[in-house]
Amino acid sequence: MQSAAQEFKGAVGIYHLSEARGPIRKVDLSPLTKDVSSEIVAGPENGLDSAFVIYTRMAAGAKKRGLYTLPVDHTYLVLSGKLNVQLGTDEFVAEPQTLVLVPAGIPHQAWNAGAEHVAELEVVTPTPSRDLVAMMKPAAPRKIDNAAQYIRVAPPMQLTNSGRGAGALNERVLADRDTGSEHLLERLDEALPGSGRAETHVHPFDQVYFIRKGTMSVQYGLNKYEATENSLVIIPQGVIHSNINNTSELESHLTLMLPQPPKGVAAGMDANFVTGAQAPPPKK
Repeated sequence: MQSAAQEFKGAVGIYHLSEARGPIRKVDLSPLTKDVSSEIVAGPENGLDSAFVIYTRMAAGAKKRGLYTLPVDHTYLVLSGKLNVQLGTDEFVAEPQTLVLVPAGIPHQAWNAGAEHVAELEVVTPTPSRDLVAMMKPAAPRKIDNAAQYIRVAPPMQLTNSGRGAGALNERVLADRDTGSEHLLERLDEALPGSGRAETHVHPFDQVYFIRKGTMSVQYGLNKYEATENSLVIIPQGVIHSNINNTSELESHLTLMLPQPPKGVAAGMDANFVTGAQAPPPKK
């Protein structure tokens, strides 16, 4: 359970900071005692400087809490249930595997008008302040041109296995620079048995995985972990790591790159950004 001292009341609700530390963190799945539970699983106060990653659950019938804006981008990925979202003056219903991209400055809110619980993962990035709730400002509704463009339904999954390595991740991009997300690459990956990135490597950006199904085997520095369903894996830039599906079952996860690699560097796997077991050489 989270202590009261770790709760933060914002313009539109109460957030609690995860007590977990380290690269593998299970989200809070304790029984809901209120309409909404929003857990800051990772952020500047607990080990991730580039973003706030928030796991939110809403009880059936959770009501609107009021429009607000953020000075940075905000995404919602619906994991289960049907999430009601308002962008400006337009309202939408987002089903599982749908991403809602809210650019900086757009008035928005989310609630659950349905008869089943909702679970969703939010990302707020970049982080000009360590105080998330201070960035939230109550807002009045205003018309947003073509608000529907910010509702991104994942393309159908088409599983193929081109062999071991990143090529067999069956990537489905939900947000990147080409689709209006300047600070974040967010995608769904499906790893067949034996798929992943088995060789150790490093990135010049933070990388986060959220395990949706199955088990991911992770090497983090000299340590090895098994990340299971509803776990967050946090790999700061420069940390030597690898990840692979060593099971006989499909493993599904969300991948976040913070910030996303420079344009033209496919999935951050360009040789200029990934090495073997050595970190990138220092700049001269």
